[in-house]
Amino acid sequence: MLKKLQWSFGILLFFFVLPVIAGQLPFNKQASTPIKQSEDKQVVFAATNLAEQSVLEQTKEPEPDQALDPDPFKVLVLFTHTHEAYEPMVKAVSGKVATSHETVNIMSLKDKIVNHFNVNGLKTDVLDVDIMKKLQEEGKGYHESYNVMRPYLSKHLETNNYDLIVDLHRDSLKHDLTTISYNGENYAKIAIVVGAEHANYRWNTAYAESLSSTLNAIVPKISKGVISKSGDGVDGRYNQDLAKQMMIIEIGGIGNTEEEVNRTIAVIGKAISKAFVNDSTK
Repeated sequence: MLKKLQWSFGILLFFFVLPVIAGQLPFNKQASTPIKQSEDKQVVFAATNLAEQSVLEQTKEPEPDQALDPDPFKVLVLFTHTHEAYEPMVKAVSGKVATSHETVNIMSLKDKIVNHFNVNGLKTDVLDVDIMKKLQEEGKGYHESYNVMRPYLSKHLETNNYDLIVDLHRDSLKHDLTTISYNGENYAKIAIVVGAEHANYRWNTAYAESLSSTLNAIVPKISKGVISKSGDGVDGRYNQDLAKQMMIIEIGGIGNTEEEVNRTIAVIGKAISKAFVNDSTK
């Protein structure tokens, strides 16, 4: 009788512990499924670390060569002949061939110019005045462009100082005379113009020649040199008597493409930086 009770008790004990034993076996679904809670915690922790690292990067003191220049080289860009246009650019937008356009013109490149200049450490402002529109409003002719620009420039310079002032234009020559190829890429050629009928003439010329030689050091023969203008039929000043560090820069001609002009704008920004910003005479 005692043995029978022991046997019965053993059978009951076996069935009681069987679920516990089965729960530890490797084929159990619950035991073999990864626990997602610990994985989720790990992802959140990693994301928190990344966010913290980002904040640290933003608040970290800049390296000495990355620190903001307390006295940056300042450039003023203006466009006396605001509607001068490039035929390929106008045609791409309107389907028509034109060398003058109200919106697709040299002034419409101002944002690209500022970006290229800023990349080269030049703090750049734009005198945002549409002189061609002002001529129309005042009933004046094209030859009076510089006279109409003068009061706007003069007033601006009363409260702002610049290390260099460039009046950007487009030459009237055709593509074959305003394009140069270098390392397999086409560039719009540059001509720098200085008016010779004012007291600042020699100063303006010195700045222009320095820039021209630096341009050619970057892309050989991209600059056609400095052109001095005086006498009958020309302005002779181009408002350059208002600042000794002012010049006209003609970028390409009527047939240059947007890509060619953009490449040249990049070269101009680099050349200004090399010629003046890194020069001890700044």
